[in-house]
Amino acid sequence: MGDRVILHSDINCCYASIEHLHHPELAGKPLAVGGDPEARHGIVLTADYIAKKYGVKTGMALWQAKQVCPDITFVSPRMDLYLRFSRMAHEIYAEYTDRQEPYGIDECWLDVTGSSSLKGDGLLIAQEISRRMKSELGITVSVGVSFNKIFAKLGSDYKKPDAITTMYKSEFKQKAWSLPVADLLYVGKSTNRKLALFGIKTIGDLARTDEDVLNSHLGKIGSILWSFANGYDDSPVKLENTHAPIKSVGNSTTTPKDLVCDEDVKIVLYILAESVAARLRENGFSGGIDFKCLCTSENIRRKRLYSKEDGCFQSNSNLVRKVITLSNKVYVDVLAEFSKDGLLIPKEITWEDGRKYEITRVKDKRRAASTRAGGVGERYTCVVDGKEIFLFYEDNNMWFMERAGA
Repeated sequence: MGDRVILHSDINCCYASIEHLHHPELAGKPLAVGGDPEARHGIVLTADYIAKKYGVKTGMALWQAKQVCPDITFVSPRMDLYLRFSRMAHEIYAEYTDRQEPYGIDECWLDVTGSSSLKGDGLLIAQEISRRMKSELGITVSVGVSFNKIFAKLGSDYKKPDAITTMYKSEFKQKAWSLPVADLLYVGKSTNRKLALFGIKTIGDLARTDEDVLNSHLGKIGSILWSFANGYDDSPVKLENTHAPIKSVGNSTTTPKDLVCDEDVKIVLYILAESVAARLRENGFSGGIDFKCLCTSENIRRKRLYSKEDGCFQSNSNLVRKVITLSNKVYVDVLAEFSKDGLLIPKEITWEDGRKYEITRVKDKRRAASTRAGGVGERYTCVVDGKEIFLFYEDNNMWFMERAGA
């Protein structure tokens, strides 16, 4: 049986490209899609390539983007418009295969293995899709052509914009193994830091590392990433209109202004709760809702919001009390290393204000819950500046501490 033929199509700067079509007067000028520039919570959802050359990045606050690119134009997002273009793109894909697996609005895997007799080989199909996207929709795509999903995705990321890159079995080592390991799908920041501790910087380094070593230090994900790096991915491209089962439903928001009392907090939480509850009912679920609220410590200190001394939380609302608890949870950066017997040992803590603290000794390590800040994980009893502190390592690979005086 021959190799599969998998494509990964990625619409270049999707939101920004579509907005340029509707704003021809902005041709050749930097553009970003984001919230209201006057609102405090506005961030960049996507930027065009002109803005990116100035250093504008996805997730950057609008005021920060304006600092690095003074001539940038912001437009508010229009999700209905982007979804319409996404549907039109999938209509084009459907003429080549019914095996389409979306990866967000702007990306999609296509299994065209069975289409070669009618449509030509994978490269020819990719070229035709690229041409049609430009002529019919007015946008460009980058397409990866490979024998599995992982390297097809890597191919679409390899060169942008408006490019086609092959990652065949005979060439993926030459093209992919020199790339940073962070470019591999499912290697996030935390995993990348762990791999760096072993001197693994490229995909080739990962592929050549002993699988058992990776598995012993990273768990199951170590073996999975090793397989991906070596081209051992046989995961199928799902049939069109099939969806993974829904395991959870969530909603979140960033408020455009400070919440100055517990009543403000309750209103926001009730709105989110009702939204989640409605979607739970739609999908036939029953169960509870877990709230996670992040409060900026700057506002808490500056305006004394929600402090125990203010007596601001004398309400009986459990939701409001949850806000107090989670504001006492401080996520920190930790420099850690593995011991010879494979144990993860924290060495230095960087507090939220940038100050660094050396851990002179780790006295104990056990799985425990934080009763003061909420959350559970591996609890390290550490000695810092002659004092004992608790440092928690959560299952999501993040470190947190309890705020002093909580």
